[in-house]
Amino acid sequence: MKILVAEDEISIARGIESIIQSQAQQKHKFAFAENGLEALEIAKTFHPDLIITDIRMFRMTGLEFIEKLKEIHPTCKVIIVTGYSHFKYVQQALRLGVMDYLLKPIDKQRLLELVNQVWSDLPETYSRQKTSRAVFHDFFCLDFEHEDYPHSLKKVIRFIQKNYVLDISLHMLSEKLLLHPNYISTLINKHFKVSFNYVLDHVRLEKACELLSNTDKTIAEISYLVGYNNERRLYHAFRKRLNSSPGDFRKEWHSAV
Repeated sequence: MKILVAEDEISIARGIESIIQSQAQQKHKFAFAENGLEALEIAKTFHPDLIITDIRMFRMTGLEFIEKLKEIHPTCKVIIVTGYSHFKYVQQALRLGVMDYLLKPIDKQRLLELVNQVWSDLPETYSRQKTSRAVFHDFFCLDFEHEDYPHSLKKVIRFIQKNYVLDISLHMLSEKLLLHPNYISTLINKHFKVSFNYVLDHVRLEKACELLSNTDKTIAEISYLVGYNNERRLYHAFRKRLNSSPGDFRKEWHSAV
């Protein structure tokens, strides 16, 4: 399970990780952010299953972060851990659909209960999603987060994940990352056994599927939001990679859930 901890005191963030990992039956993957703005950027590529956040943080508060998070990851579970017990904060947190509002010092047992609840609900969540052949098509089986990948490959993947809306090409990557186009192509093929265009489509279509399932945006709007710039290119990518269409995927998803 992927857990994102948004907390401006790193000792507390690491303490939360230690509490969870000490009792975990499964190995969880953690990411950390010092404020809501940073957490929002991390969430876009980390795709957490659970977020544990403070309320009062620099640049963007936890509540502001949760509100914006719901626009891109509406099904992500959220737990608030904070030293502030003001009723207005609790009220707003409940309105945003958080799982629980825990006060510091942290009730370790309650935190573990909540984490286990999220973990136990994951198989059901994923099984519902698996009814859509497009989302869990073999096309989406690439693992972009292996810790043993070379640094240059990680740079390439991070750039694509953050900038997929742009007109990305090998030449553009070469200029931005100071890597030779042939080297980038060889690097991707060596570790993923696919082409650069395949990886780019993977990132864009994954985001397109998320928008099709969780928003009411039109297919034309989504094509621009994921970097295809026109509806025809999005249709072509869906047909080529997923043997489906954006409209068919959306119908399939909503009939499944």
